[in-house]
Amino acid sequence: GESLMTDTYFTFQRLGLLEKMKASPFVQKYSVQFANPAGKESRPFYFFEANHHECAVTWQITRAQFDLMLIEHAAEQGAQVYQETRIKRVLFAGERAVGVEAIMTDGSIVEFQAPVVVDASGQSAMLSNRFGWRVRDPKLKKAVLYSYFQGAHREPDLNGGATLVLRTPKGSNGWYWFIP
Repeated sequence: GESLMTDTYFTFQRLGLLEKMKASPFVQKYSVQFANPAGKESRPFYFFEANHHECAVTWQITRAQFDLMLIEHAAEQGAQVYQETRIKRVLFAGERAVGVEAIMTDGSIVEFQAPVVVDASGQSAMLSNRFGWRVRDPKLKKAVLYSYFQGAHREPDLNGGATLVLRTPKGSNGWYWFIP
C-alpha cells in the first residue's frame, strides 16, 4: 500500500474522484506520529490542527485497487484504455514526444498520437533509459525493504490510519514506518 498526502484531496476533487475516494474501502489518515530511537513517541500531528479545511484527511491506499479505480474512472470520463498493451517506442516530432507505437494483444502494431505523452513505466523508466537521463546520486545510497503483516493493532477512531515514523538507532542513519 501507499500513504497519500493531504493535498491529493484537491487533485481528486478536480478529477471528479473525491466522492469515490470518500466511499472507498481505503483507510483514512488524519495524522502522523514520530518515535525516536529509544521508542519515545511524539503526540500525533493531526492535519486538521494546521488546516481546518475538509482536505485535512488522506488515505492509505492499496496500490492495485487504487490503480484500478483510476483507470476505470478515466474510462468513465471518455479515455480510451488499452490494457495488456506494450509500448514499442515513443514517437517524436523533433524533441517533442507526440505519440507511441504500441503492440496490441493480438500482436498488431498501432500508432497513437497524443498532445501529451507520459512515461508511466515506473522503475522501468523507459524514456530515461533510452536517452540516458537517469543519474544516480552517490550520496543517496538507499535500500528499501517492506513487508505486510496481518493482525497488527490499529488504534480506534482518528488514530486508526495514522502513520508512525520510527527513527533507527543513532549511527544507522535510517528510519522505518508503520502504515495501517
